Amino acid sequence: MQLSPLYLERIQDATKQGIQQGIQQGIEREAVSFVMRLLNRRFGLIAPDIEKQIRSLSVERIEDLGEALLDFQSEADLTTWIDNIRRDNS
Repeated sequence: MQLSPLYLERIQDATKQGIQQGIQQGIEREAVSFVMRLLNRRFGLIAPDIEKQIRSLSVERIEDLGEALLDFQSEADLTTWIDNIRRDNS
């Protein structure tokens, strides 16, 4: 049984899309992991509720947080930053 060219094209498109989604998910996981390592090193273990909020951020916001954390003096600064992001998104 030979598959039609249209069917093969659809399979290839679906495969490419799956690969792209996998790559994007990997990038997101690594960005979050890196920022969490930086925060834990700077402030000690981050509270689970704060970590959960961080993990829910978009990649762009995680990148913003990675830059902003360089100016944080305490975990309170982190909490304020997250609160501001949540308020801006409301």
